[in-house]
Amino acid sequence: MATSAPQASSLFFFDARSCKDWLKAIPLTNIHQAQQKLLDALRMLNADSRFLPVERLTSMELMRDKLSFLLNEQRSRYAGKTYPLSNTDMTGWQISNQLLSEMETGYRRCYQDASETDAVLAPHSALIIQRVIRYIGLGMLMAGFIYRKFDATIWMRLHLQWIEAESRGITQTRVKDSVGTADGYSSVEQAYVAVLLGQLASITQLTSREIDFADTVLRRFAHKVTLSSPNDTTLTDGTQLAVDLFANRGAEFQTIVTDATHVRILNVTDLSKSIRRRIRKLAAGESVIALELPSDWSAADAENQLTRLHKLWCEPAVNQVMATIPAEHNAIVAFGIAETHFFLSGDLFEQPDVKRVLSRQETNDIAMFGRVSESTIRSRYAEFNYGSETWVVVDESRGQLRLIRPSNSSRGLAIGLLLGVRVANTVDSQTSSNDFYLGVVSELIEEATNQYTVTLNMLPGKPEAIAIRSSDNKARISTYTQGFRLAPMASLNIPETLIVPSNFAAAGHGIDIFHQAHGTAKEVSVLNIIQHSTDFDRVTIAG
Repeated sequence: MATSAPQASSLFFFDARSCKDWLKAIPLTNIHQAQQKLLDALRMLNADSRFLPVERLTSMELMRDKLSFLLNEQRSRYAGKTYPLSNTDMTGWQISNQLLSEMETGYRRCYQDASETDAVLAPHSALIIQRVIRYIGLGMLMAGFIYRKFDATIWMRLHLQWIEAESRGITQTRVKDSVGTADGYSSVEQAYVAVLLGQLASITQLTSREIDFADTVLRRFAHKVTLSSPNDTTLTDGTQLAVDLFANRGAEFQTIVTDATHVRILNVTDLSKSIRRRIRKLAAGESVIALELPSDWSAADAENQLTRLHKLWCEPAVNQVMATIPAEHNAIVAFGIAETHFFLSGDLFEQPDVKRVLSRQETNDIAMFGRVSESTIRSRYAEFNYGSETWVVVDESRGQLRLIRPSNSSRGLAIGLLLGVRVANTVDSQTSSNDFYLGVVSELIEEATNQYTVTLNMLPGKPEAIAIRSSDNKARISTYTQGFRLAPMASLNIPETLIVPSNFAAAGHGIDIFHQAHGTAKEVSVLNIIQHSTDFDRVTIAG
């Protein structure tokens, strides 16, 4: 018996067929508006009791396809953004997050129908639980995109879905999944594994592009991981990647007790073989496309990402050096090459081979006072708007420094940004000092609204402010720009390196270096780009 059409003031459609027609009519020129329309419809569908269960499930599946497209469009907009997001981008994120919550709610209602009242839906229980798990995972991932913590109790919500599927014996039942896998099929087990490994990838340390890479790898290879009970005789003794179904946390490497009935082992042997094989083939020159990896990644970058993921997913973590709390409680932080160069050198950057023409005010000051006045100097500095911020030091460990970015900070953050850092007990943000060191943002976690814990990987060596320009005759740049030299550290087998703007250097090309400290210049050639980051490259040189 079909349901009657609701009043115009209620739902936008009244069965799966009209839902399909309604979805086709949604304009996609404005992603935020399209998401809001879908959100409104989902909320009303979830509150409407007149839908036949099978029509509800079919409508959910239709909206799932549309939502997948809208989420991908929204996620693509995070590339290159700094955090916290602008109000407009944050509104888009909030709508996306609410959409995922409503999708989970809708499928949970479908499962209730399948379990209690509707025999037609009962054969689709595996599909429905797989969808619920998928949307719980996407909610976690959506939080990760803006480096925000999610409530740890979400883990228990996820684990309970696995327990329910296990009790029904449907964890490995194959279901169609056109948006969550590479081959169009999935299972409860595959979806659950993808969430566990996705969170184990430490997405607070990744750019949005790197998160997408990890997600793509999981879509393609999550089926290679299976779950087992600890008493499985095929398991080896010692540390295993496991998940505690009674804990508000995900998978982790741990020593397994064989009678822990609430623990499941993730068997990653086949996944490890697949990843290691691809790492070897990438190193041998095979293309990313041939290896079923994202086509917009270079072989070298894909190899680095796969190596990182293999360590996190397939190798027990080595003991980390304990962090210590330093005596210094604050740090002065400068952003990027140009600003850090200013504070490190103590003056504005000028072309080393060009004598600057004094401004009219500077000429007048010299005529009147015999020197340029401090007010004129401050006015000249103000034109460049260089500034620094005072952050709180949390702790430090070998090669890393953790800081708290205050909520009133005016500067945006992103993984891979270069920061200049000067740590001291007493700080004066107006005083430049040559005690600045260089750090790269390696992890962001939003602890409270607009307040982030920021982990920096400190670059080895004391930086020297230098001027650099290309010496390539085919594309010679006549003017110098700011850069840094990091002296070699023989005891650690670290060669001399330069910090240059992104895409400034290429292997085999030349660079002119002007050492501002002692006024000398020389030409060097680039050997390799050993670190390509968000706003800089780190290169080795010869000459």
